[in-house]
Amino acid sequence: MALRARLLYDFEGDVSSGELNVTEGEVLMVVRQDVGDGWWEGETSNGTRGLFPESYVEVLDDARAMSGVHSAPPPSYNASPLIRVDGGGVDDNWDDDWREDSWEDSQQSSSGTMRDENTLSPARASTSLGRMGTIRKNINRFSSFVKSGGESFILGAVSSKKVKIANTDIVEIVETVDGPQWSPSSNPFDCTVEQPKKMSKFKGMKSYIAYQVTNSGTNTAVLRRYKHFDWLHERLMEKFTLMSIPPLPDKQYAGRYGEEFVEKRREKLQMWLNRVARHPVVSQCHVLHHFLTCGENEKDWKAGKRRAEKDDLVGAAFFFTIQHPPGLVIEMSDQQVEQFGKFSRQMDEAVMSLRDKMTNHCEKCSGPFKREYEKIGMVIGNLGNCFVEDTGNYALGLTTAVKHTGQAYFAIGQLYEEQPKYDLIPLIDGTKEYLGLLSTFPDLVQVHKGAVEKVKEGRKLLEEGKMTDSELTEVTARTDSLSSVILAEIHHFQRERVIDFKQFMVSFLQEQISFHEKVIDKLKDSLAMYSEA
Repeated sequence: MALRARLLYDFEGDVSSGELNVTEGEVLMVVRQDVGDGWWEGETSNGTRGLFPESYVEVLDDARAMSGVHSAPPPSYNASPLIRVDGGGVDDNWDDDWREDSWEDSQQSSSGTMRDENTLSPARASTSLGRMGTIRKNINRFSSFVKSGGESFILGAVSSKKVKIANTDIVEIVETVDGPQWSPSSNPFDCTVEQPKKMSKFKGMKSYIAYQVTNSGTNTAVLRRYKHFDWLHERLMEKFTLMSIPPLPDKQYAGRYGEEFVEKRREKLQMWLNRVARHPVVSQCHVLHHFLTCGENEKDWKAGKRRAEKDDLVGAAFFFTIQHPPGLVIEMSDQQVEQFGKFSRQMDEAVMSLRDKMTNHCEKCSGPFKREYEKIGMVIGNLGNCFVEDTGNYALGLTTAVKHTGQAYFAIGQLYEEQPKYDLIPLIDGTKEYLGLLSTFPDLVQVHKGAVEKVKEGRKLLEEGKMTDSELTEVTARTDSLSSVILAEIHHFQRERVIDFKQFMVSFLQEQISFHEKVIDKLKDSLAMYSEA
């Protein structure tokens, strides 16, 4: 028998997007329950098919279908994706022992479930979108515009009256000759990740690597594992949906205790943490300072952790903390973001080509180049060994010089093998980090495009008399806030890019010069031998 469901509340869906427009008490025939994201597909009594929110109905049997039902208030939307609708925090029992290896699996499973349950869906937002319900909602619930909270913010699905903002939560954007940018941090700092140490528990049954993390701001040293970096990364991604949070270095299981791997991970974690610490906004957030300063007291750690996971100012709600210069021109900001989108795509291709070429050259240095110089040294050395047969005094100088030249070329081959760790590998690591950063910007460009489309749609509706001036003004003002955030983030990226790539190239060229000077010195030393031959 087909499943039937009764509407508990009115649902004004977007018919053009395949959603139903139904009223409280209406009975639907459920056609599909696996649509996803909290949606079902159903059919009305007049044969109309479409999507409706699962949370708006109750399943009926034959007896209940003929009886009345008690209507409850529509499900409310909780602005924070980190808070359960029932008020409980995410994974409150994070870990009795916060160094436990099993934390990684439980944390990923738990936090992932919370995000799925509380992702803003049209079902939960429809009642709060009443004032601007004429603007169409995005049918793709997995688009970056929706997932970032941008659509919810633009359409007023989250009310500023329900968000408590302290003075310390305010994020200021200032106007400069180059456009909007983040207000500089008043207390910048950097971090070191050092002294990796293999530790164990349960009498050696479980092992892990702990790193000493120190920030220059407080000079506090704390022990952190990779899973703690992973937790921090997740929290930053949840809170700052329109900021370029770089990805963490990849996990590795095989050989993860090897000395070379541990050192390389240490370098990358330090690079990642300093990238975060240089951001004027992210560097000031509570969750980062908790990560950097909380010691091994379990009670203190859990208290700070719960506070971070119960943060109301995440996703769409975060945008209420933004204070920015008024008067952004939507069309101009759209053009600027579009131009940056083109720039970031071109830069992504260029950086990828640079990384690939340097990687290839690195392999040649330790392979063909090294072998070629060693072969040259070998054949010249063989010539010198041949000259040894002539023991006359007139020939000894030349014999010695030729043998020295063979040794010089062999040494040059060794220099080629060692050189990449000084110039090529640092450059490769830098390009890899930037590929990670660049991968975050297509979503930001799409969010801005989606916001601008809402403004254009609102203008059209205003002309048709389907939207008021005040409603359009509010949509435009919220879009200004979103645009300011994205433009400030673009400006921050560009400033960092100039600093970083200048440092990358200067360091690379200095090491290249040093390398070739070593080669020249080897050749000069050998050349001097012939003047005495």
